[in-house]
Amino acid sequence: MLLRTLPLLLTTGLLPAQIPSLPTSPLMRHVDFSADLARPGVVVVVGKLGKLKEGKRERLADGSLGSNTQQVSVSGTQYFKVPVTGTIAPRATFVGKPDKLVVAFDLQLARLPDGKEKRQSLTGNGAAIDEDLLAMFVLVPPTKGKGLDLLHVIAFDGTIDKGPDAEPRFVDTMHDFWAVNQRVHDLRERLDTVDKAADAASKQTALAALKELLEQKLELRQSQNDALLAQHVAPLEVRAKKRLDEAATGVKGGEKD
Repeated sequence: MLLRTLPLLLTTGLLPAQIPSLPTSPLMRHVDFSADLARPGVVVVVGKLGKLKEGKRERLADGSLGSNTQQVSVSGTQYFKVPVTGTIAPRATFVGKPDKLVVAFDLQLARLPDGKEKRQSLTGNGAAIDEDLLAMFVLVPPTKGKGLDLLHVIAFDGTIDKGPDAEPRFVDTMHDFWAVNQRVHDLRERLDTVDKAADAASKQTALAALKELLEQKLELRQSQNDALLAQHVAPLEVRAKKRLDEAATGVKGGEKD
């Protein structure tokens, strides 16, 4: 379960640096983007964000700082929606082509009372956005215009990703996050195909595909992320095994078909 905090109203005498940070576990850091993996042209990549070109700023009536697990309001802060374009240089590509990626999206810019500016995404988990940001990005082609739309960002965090091998370990962690999402997507898709099969032959084909997927055991690169399997994957695997057992025994809901 995600830990959420109530928004705090701070006076101008308190700086954002004084805001206490929440402890972060894989369960809290993980983002569920499994449904987005069905979208045509989706790209999931770990890479570094290049220089951003900002468009015209649009003043927002209100806003807040922080992610979707910790939101803070700072009295006297001005908020803007800003269209930006930039590029991502891939380090590791999990879905899509490993080319240099052009992105175009809106972000929130917060101008604090001391004149400092904070930028964060307006979609997904509200991640902080900065040039040279190393992160996992989930992107999709736009409905119109150029540049990929930004759906989700999970950023490298020096307070979590520590040590001389911090960046390679971050890539491994993001691989595990993607792998969990991909597994959830694949299980849901194959369960749905079984449940919507139009005839006996189609259902047998769908059940065979579901069984094949279950036999492919998912092993994550980092053991501390195994809790994600228990939370997100295990319930769907239980459902899948139930479908296979029902097909093998002819019993559904405790009664024979």
